[in-house]
Amino acid sequence: MDRILSSKSNVVRARLQFHRQKSNSLKKHLNKVHSDPFNSKKRGEFYRSRAAFKLLEINQRCRIFHKNCKNVVDLGFAPGAWTQVAVQCLEERGVGDYRILGIDINEAIPYRGCSYIRGDLLKKETHERIKEFFRKDNGVQEQVDLIISDMMVNCTGHDHYDHLGSMELCNAAMILAFDSLKNNKGNLVMKVWHGAEEKLLELRMRIMFEKLVRIKPESSRSQSSELFYVGLKKRNLHELDIKLPDLFGGLQTLETIIDRL
Repeated sequence: MDRILSSKSNVVRARLQFHRQKSNSLKKHLNKVHSDPFNSKKRGEFYRSRAAFKLLEINQRCRIFHKNCKNVVDLGFAPGAWTQVAVQCLEERGVGDYRILGIDINEAIPYRGCSYIRGDLLKKETHERIKEFFRKDNGVQEQVDLIISDMMVNCTGHDHYDHLGSMELCNAAMILAFDSLKNNKGNLVMKVWHGAEEKLLELRMRIMFEKLVRIKPESSRSQSSELFYVGLKKRNLHELDIKLPDLFGGLQTLETIIDRL
């Protein structure tokens, strides 16, 4: 009997310790949320998420929402804060005939006046559905002026694997840009998770775009590994005889292409 009581006592102590640790962890998380000025700002300005402020900072620096920006694709759309910012910025510039398409692997509610497709950008059929959306009734394929991507895999907590997942999504966004982004004008914004493969991504962006800007917004949490790549003015890769397999070649191939640009 004494042994049973002792065993039960140990179980109770272990449970109490677990709940105490869980409670402390929750407290730290809540304190972080409440002390984050951008969460308070989000509530005050009615954005769907604090991610809105990252895109506002990017636009302030790179002017991606200009008067000729009309066709926009928002990758990793949910919950819709980036589309919300896009609508706000374009309407402030007097652009009334914009078309914004949100893409997300999860269910989402479209923002006013915009469209949404549930789909996985790693699948070819999603790319086809995006092209179909921007195809006119007469069959003419319209090109996209801007692609914004806040896509990220569900984080595992292991930086290396999270980085590789991010690179896969970035590559999918670049394939979409290669096929659909307007030559000599189109821009691309991508969330990037810092890591070993980043150099290859940077070289690909420098080949595809006339200018590359790397940004860590103030509204991005300091402990986060995220940063944003902004590619400005997509080159006409067809005229330069650069094909998609070339763009996804190895380090030596990419450096050779850059040397002849």
